[in-house]
Amino acid sequence: MKTTLAVTALAAFVLPTADAFGCGPALLGASQGSARASAAGSMCTTMKAHGASRRELLFSAAATAAAFIAPLPASAQFMGFDAKGDRPAGLGPQGDGRFLGLCDSANCVCTSEDVYSKRFLPPWTYNDEGKKPKTQPQAMEDLLGVLAATKGATVVSSTPTYVYAEFQRELGLVDDVEFLFAPDGQTLEYRSAARKAKQADHRGRIKALRVELQKKGWRSVGFR
Repeated sequence: MKTTLAVTALAAFVLPTADAFGCGPALLGASQGSARASAAGSMCTTMKAHGASRRELLFSAAATAAAFIAPLPASAQFMGFDAKGDRPAGLGPQGDGRFLGLCDSANCVCTSEDVYSKRFLPPWTYNDEGKKPKTQPQAMEDLLGVLAATKGATVVSSTPTYVYAEFQRELGLVDDVEFLFAPDGQTLEYRSAARKAKQADHRGRIKALRVELQKKGWRSVGFR
């Protein structure tokens, strides 16, 4: 139903420029500055040359309109737009490996931000009180296992204390997510940032990862 209405509306918009299907001056003038009118003009001129009726012109215009609004693959809809973007500079541990970089936009969350900032989220601990202590290598194994099982996540690089992963989301957009084991041997810092302006659900992503890690004895050091 929506497609039919859209076709009708677009056809009604294209056809008047053809001087009531007559291929007259109005269409020729419009075609100089309008790809839509140019397409309609080409169709109109060809069909008039073959003696097409007004009804035939109407149906042909509707078909042309349908072609304009037909759904396209995501890659085709954004031809010329680099959804993935380049990996940003400045990623990795900061301050001699003690913390991660601050957010460079509002489209980001990070444990390094001020606790009163909207971009702040608390770190995680992998050694909950009253439970058997877990070594950092064991905690790293937990983290890599959860990332491997997370849809859209790809680990790009890792060291004994740091993990950098790319998360692909809608339309092929990519976010950069970092994890850093703090020197205290108890907590994990993280940062999730989008490369493009389109807002990402960073909090939802972090929560989903935390829920999976909770099954392995982890918890959040805070209430956000």
